[in-house]
Amino acid sequence: MLMVVIALGGVACGFFLAWWYLQPRWRNRKTLHARSRVLYELAEGDSENVAQELEKVCEAEPSDATLFLALAALDRRRGRVERAKAIHRTVLAAADLPSEQRVAALVGLGRDLLAQGNERAAVGALVRAVSLAPRSVATLETLAKALEQAGAWERAAAAWERLQKQVEGRRAREARVGRGHALAGQALGSLEEGDGRKARRLAERATELAPDSGHVWSARARVESAEGEPVEALAAWQRAWELSPACAEMIVGEAWLWAGTAGRYEDLMERMLATLRSAQAPDLVIALAERVSRQHPDQGAAALDRVGDQSATAQLALVRQRLSRGQRDAARQAAMRKPSASKIACGACGVVMERFEFRCRACGAWDSARVD
Repeated sequence: MLMVVIALGGVACGFFLAWWYLQPRWRNRKTLHARSRVLYELAEGDSENVAQELEKVCEAEPSDATLFLALAALDRRRGRVERAKAIHRTVLAAADLPSEQRVAALVGLGRDLLAQGNERAAVGALVRAVSLAPRSVATLETLAKALEQAGAWERAAAAWERLQKQVEGRRAREARVGRGHALAGQALGSLEEGDGRKARRLAERATELAPDSGHVWSARARVESAEGEPVEALAAWQRAWELSPACAEMIVGEAWLWAGTAGRYEDLMERMLATLRSAQAPDLVIALAERVSRQHPDQGAAALDRVGDQSATAQLALVRQRLSRGQRDAARQAAMRKPSASKIACGACGVVMERFEFRCRACGAWDSARVD
């Protein structure tokens, strides 16, 4: 009987030791499986399920700050910025937080604040992050964008230049373009202060750094117009409306007012006709045709007819123009065409814009507005 009891006790002890040894490994395997599922769903773009899985993993591993930082970043993308801020501040409150994770938490908090439009507080958090990790590319890039939104153009240009020296390839080109945008903003600031010479110098350098930016060329056109340089101004206006067709109405209207003041209607008309012959963007064609048609109605009508299928506004402008010229049959034919609906959206993040802006408020991308 004693031997049976001893044997049963040995078996129980064996089961207990096996459970004690294997239980943590089973838990780790379960956690690893959950993380793998999170990565898969993240790759598929299923943010809601990713958030739910991350919350479960965070509950299982409350000491892993990286998981909470990932959850906060996901919350910000889902529009839950307040919760993201709370998570970042909770992580930052830990006294034994490693330096790398503290930097990541500060960068995340800065991005949360930027999403809420609190640029000053965002800059403060990001400056702290840069002081802890001066070589961090993501930190410096986020700081540069925050300084842009805060209107601190000179500091933003310095941040972009510093970033450009640290990276290579595509990131270096993006930093170069970012610096061009910052210099364009600085040029407009100098123009308001009455320092035209400095404004011209900055605007010229901005177009060298970001030659494909409608925002930069628009800034240069304003500077050249204000400084009485008609040849450079005409070229800059044309480049600006061609690079930012979604903003063509504003740019063309501003150029038209300047041409009236400077006595350059004919020169501006030549530039407008040159663009109109090859333009395919409906907003650009509409803005140009409205003024070109006063002297060259056939060319304006041809351009509007070319983009009539893409824009109801272009179709309506064509109908009005043909009616004004007594072409009723042609107007009726144009009115019967079925145009597609259009909207202005950010080409970088896809967010629909209520009105045109050179910079997307959602993701901060410059010159990303597209007419879909």
